[in-house]
Amino acid sequence: MNRFVAAVFIVAGVALPVCWLWHEKAVSEAIQGDKSRDRSVAEKLNTIIIPDYPTSDVTLEAAVEILRLKSRERDTPVPGSSNRGVNIVIIAGGERHLPARSSLSLRDVPLGEALRHVTGLVNLKFTIEQHAVAIREPQDMRAPDDQKGSAVQQQLGKMIRPTIQFQDATLEEAVEYLRMSRGCLDDGNASMTAVPLNFILHLREGIKRPPVTLDLKDIPISEALRYCAEISNARLRYDTAAVIITDIETDLFAPDTSAASPILPTVEFQDATLAEALDFVRIKSRELNPDHRETSITVKPGGTSPSITLSLKNISIHETLRYIAELSSHSLSLEGPAYELRPL
Repeated sequence: MNRFVAAVFIVAGVALPVCWLWHEKAVSEAIQGDKSRDRSVAEKLNTIIIPDYPTSDVTLEAAVEILRLKSRERDTPVPGSSNRGVNIVIIAGGERHLPARSSLSLRDVPLGEALRHVTGLVNLKFTIEQHAVAIREPQDMRAPDDQKGSAVQQQLGKMIRPTIQFQDATLEEAVEYLRMSRGCLDDGNASMTAVPLNFILHLREGIKRPPVTLDLKDIPISEALRYCAEISNARLRYDTAAVIITDIETDLFAPDTSAASPILPTVEFQDATLAEALDFVRIKSRELNPDHRETSITVKPGGTSPSITLSLKNISIHETLRYIAELSSHSLSLEGPAYELRPL
């Protein structure tokens, strides 16, 4: 059994016991609509007073953890809200140490000033976002990719996770945990299940990625996914029925421009060959087409054929073929009723 599969089972053991608790909160959030009663991150940075904090001889991670915990201890939520403190995410990679000595030691300062002081000591900056403060490299100009038209992103944005904690997790482990956590809400609630939702990771093998360490409270799954991708130097985007995480320079997924095609209830491939995956689609197309017509699929010779692993639900044949083509390093074209795959 490879490392990723083993990790999935470990993560599953963590996710399942909290499903009932999270389900209760998430449904409550969906019913209540908005969280406007909560103070904004910017307001909290100005009003939460930190009595003292480390300024020397510790790692940035340790200093931020102390600020995170003290922000929760010192915050006074507004009546009717349990949202305490400020989420702080370190996007900048690499371990950083505060200087052995610091000439400036501040006490009883707003959280924002403490963060500005600590990040300045290691030549980083922080940006204020809707649900968190993100610590970044000075040249990092990335901003949240707000795809307003994506029903998938909107769906995940409504799913509020009370707690998300990762310590040195791989990107695959973190995404699998979030994918399984989302499943805790699939109990027939129309607002949560109206849009099919699948997760696709297309990442090059052999690339060493920074581990994912997060400690977040009351965070939408869409934001948690974005932070996981950013920390791992990957790109997150949303398709018509899928969350897609790719290497930034190899994101070749094209939007779906096809006419409606039959919907496959489930697609499960584990290290399948290209031929096996396409045979599955052909067989299912005969079952699902009203006239029992088989979808025509041809593959041009040449190229390599990496193994294909997919887990999809309620996905069209056209979209399934797009993902199969991309994961096997092929382009996909549609000529009339026939599909053709060409090696890239």
